[in-house]
Amino acid sequence: MCPSCGHKFSGYYAVLPNGQGKTVCPQCHIDILHALPPHYVPQIPPADFESPEHPHVHNIHYKDLYDQPKSHPRFHFMDLVRVAYSPKKAFMKLYLATNMQRALAIVIVFSMVLVGISIFVSVEMADVIGYDAGDAIQFGGQVFLAWILSILTFMIFSIVASAIAKGVFGGRGDRSSTISLVGYCFPAYVLVSVALFLIFEFGFESVGFVPLEEWTKEELNRVSFGVVLLVIVAFIGMIWLLILSSRAISVANDISLGEGALTSILSASASGFVFMVVQMVMSLPLLLVF
Repeated sequence: MCPSCGHKFSGYYAVLPNGQGKTVCPQCHIDILHALPPHYVPQIPPADFESPEHPHVHNIHYKDLYDQPKSHPRFHFMDLVRVAYSPKKAFMKLYLATNMQRALAIVIVFSMVLVGISIFVSVEMADVIGYDAGDAIQFGGQVFLAWILSILTFMIFSIVASAIAKGVFGGRGDRSSTISLVGYCFPAYVLVSVALFLIFEFGFESVGFVPLEEWTKEELNRVSFGVVLLVIVAFIGMIWLLILSSRAISVANDISLGEGALTSILSASASGFVFMVVQMVMSLPLLLVF
C-alpha cells in the first residue's frame, strides 16, 4: 500500500544494497521504500511490470501469499483430495509447497490411467461402438497418440492461461506456478471422465448394434435415462472443473476468480483447437494406410 495516497497494488520490489526494496506507486508515482522480509524469494519480473505506466496494475487478491518463502516441494495424497472440496485453501498451500515436476508427474500418471480406462470401456462396449475387442490392440498407436495429446493439451492450456492472465488481466504471468497448480486439477478431470464412461456403459451396454426400431421398451427407457444422466453429470462436471481450474489460475497469477474463469475458458478453447489440428495431422498417415 502506498504510504502517500493509500493505493493498494501488487508488484515487485527492486532490491537495494541496504536490505530495502524500492518500487513506484502507479497512482501518485512516488518512490516507495520498504524493508524486505527476512526470507524473501528473488524473482525476475517482466520488463514492464514495475513501470508506473503499466496499464494492468491491480489490487492484490491473495494478501501476503507471494511474500512468503516457498517450502521444500512435497507430495501428499491429501492435497489432491483437498483440491476437490476446498480449492482456494488447497491451491494457496500448494503454491508454497509444490513445483512443476510433481505436477507433471501427476498429469502423466493420471493420463495413463484415463487412457487405460478408455481402452477397457471400448473393449466392454465393442458391440455398441462397432468393432471387436481385437481392434483395441490393433490401434495401439492411436492409444499412444491420445496419451501424448492429453499431455500436450494440458501444457498448451497452462501456458496460454499464464499468458492471458498477464497480458489481459495484468496478473503475474507465472508460467511455472500455473502449470504446477493446474496439474493438480487433472485428477478431477479423470474422475469426471471415468464417471461419464461408466454412465455410457450402463445406458448402452444392452442394446448393441440392434436397430432402434427393434429396441424393447425396457431398453429404450434405460438408454433414455442414461442419456439424461450423462448430460447432467457432464454439465455438473464441466462446472466443477471450471471452478477448480479458475481458482488454480487465479492463485498462480494473482487475478480474481472471475478473471481466472474467463482465462480458463479462453485457454480451453485455444488448447482444444490445437488438439483437433494436431490430432488430424498426426492421424493422416494412419488414414492413408487404411
